[in-house]
Amino acid sequence: MIEEAPNTFILSEDEQEMVDLLKDEMGLDSNEEVMNLLVRQAIKRVAITCPQCGHYAARKEEDKVECRSCLSVITLSESLWETSQQVTAE
Repeated sequence: MIEEAPNTFILSEDEQEMVDLLKDEMGLDSNEEVMNLLVRQAIKRVAITCPQCGHYAARKEEDKVECRSCLSVITLSESLWETSQQVTAE
């Protein structure tokens, strides 16, 4: 589901200059497009994708995440995220 949220950011002059620079460099039409792209890039840096179902999983500890969709518990093992168990609702 895509939710629309107003992009109401108060930017300093320097920040606005950087947004304008990115907009021109990337050939984007608006500040909103720049901000949406930056948010998507930030999410990809921190999000863990569940190997079971492909949804994003929420980090609970440094080396453990839980998928909100399929309820899998995913652990970091030798630099790889692996499903170690699946939580079952009782």
